[in-house]
Amino acid sequence: MKSAVIGIYGESGSGKTSLIIKLINRLKKERYKIACIKITDKIINIDTKAKDTWKYAEAGSKLVVLSSKNETDFLIKNKLEIKKVIDQIDSLDKYDLIIIEGANDDFTPKIRLGNIKERKNTIQTYKGDFEELIKTIKKEIIRRKKWKK
Repeated sequence: MKSAVIGIYGESGSGKTSLIIKLINRLKKERYKIACIKITDKIINIDTKAKDTWKYAEAGSKLVVLSSKNETDFLIKNKLEIKKVIDQIDSLDKYDLIIIEGANDDFTPKIRLGNIKERKNTIQTYKGDFEELIKTIKKEIIRRKKWKK
């Protein structure tokens, strides 16, 4: 992995998405390049039934790419371990930070929201001090940059 990685986890409705948006906005203003991963335990698809990309996957294609005038979407039609997802993101471009909403692996440094049971490698419980959280995240970015050298 090349990018710094931070996980954000908490109960549903605890403010994870709002906090991540606030983090992205702040770090973007400071010229950091951010990527995000959303992990869910629900069974969902972003592909639309009966559209061409859905038909390609139904026929057996394990990777489907949609390229339009405003975005490119890669649909990998199987579950990947989080390390592989991070590796794929790193292979696409250089990012200062990858934020994972819902991180539940053992290796990702994590920020906990609320009173949810603490997960392995939790480095901070967020209690509303946004500046302290920014400091923690910047330390992870610096730590990763030093580690890569």
